[in-house]
Amino acid sequence: KDLQEDKEPLFDTVDTVTSCLQIATGVVVTMVPCAEPLAAQLVPEMLATDLAEYLVRKGVPFRETHHISGAAVKLSEDQGVTLSDLTLEQLKNIHELFEEDVLVVLKDYGASVERKDSIGGTSKRQVLATVGKLRAYISSVRDNPPPYVVEAEKDSAAAEEPAAKRAKK
Repeated sequence: KDLQEDKEPLFDTVDTVTSCLQIATGVVVTMVPCAEPLAAQLVPEMLATDLAEYLVRKGVPFRETHHISGAAVKLSEDQGVTLSDLTLEQLKNIHELFEEDVLVVLKDYGASVERKDSIGGTSKRQVLATVGKLRAYISSVRDNPPPYVVEAEKDSAAAEEPAAKRAKK
């Protein structure tokens, strides 16, 4: 009987996760993103990694560019300005490979998103590819559920049946 008591927290967890997934599904299915308020929340400091990647494209190892980018963020904080408000001269004082085109990197959020074009990346092409794969997977699972799902549904139905009979008494 002692072994029966250890299962209750597991069942509670399964119930909680199931409820959370149902809630998340409802949120995602009904969600309508509003571009303007989302865009208003963008801040240049979100592009700090792009600043590091800029120097990587110039041949600087990322292990160094990470610290250089951090120095630029610190400078902007110390100056009380955003990262994109730093001048080319200030950036060149941090690292000599910064050139005029770095100022564009610190202002173009769309280009930042599109540069992440590897599998699972944020570029539109990668997001659409991932959505396509997910839709195909969901369709295949819906049409042919894995055996563990079929068994779980049977077990769930069997567990509910006696409870329903007891409730009628």
